[in-house]
Amino acid sequence: MGVSKPLTIAGRHFSTTTAAKKYFMDKRTEVKSSGPTTEGELFSELYELYTRYCDLSPGWGLNGREIIAFSVDYELRKNRDYAQHLCFRVHFSNKEIRPFSIPNALTTLANASV
Repeated sequence: MGVSKPLTIAGRHFSTTTAAKKYFMDKRTEVKSSGPTTEGELFSELYELYTRYCDLSPGWGLNGREIIAFSVDYELRKNRDYAQHLCFRVHFSNKEIRPFSIPNALTTLANASV
């Protein structure tokens, strides 16, 4: 599953995929309360994570759009019952906003760095 693979994202080294997931998921509440992140270290890390994920995932290309921000909001998901979970979102220059799965992106990157 790639959990023990190290990753480096925007110069930040993570010894495991689990450590990277914890780092990003721990930032959700902060981003939710402060509003969209448009610059700085976290923006750079999310930007690199998202663009590397897109490069490895057919159909996820930017298609001329620019990433202008990342935010966090609640997303309704169904496990057994419906529940809301904090989820990162990517904001594009064409005003489109899409959910962004940190765990999926990290797993994809870890599996690609064999």
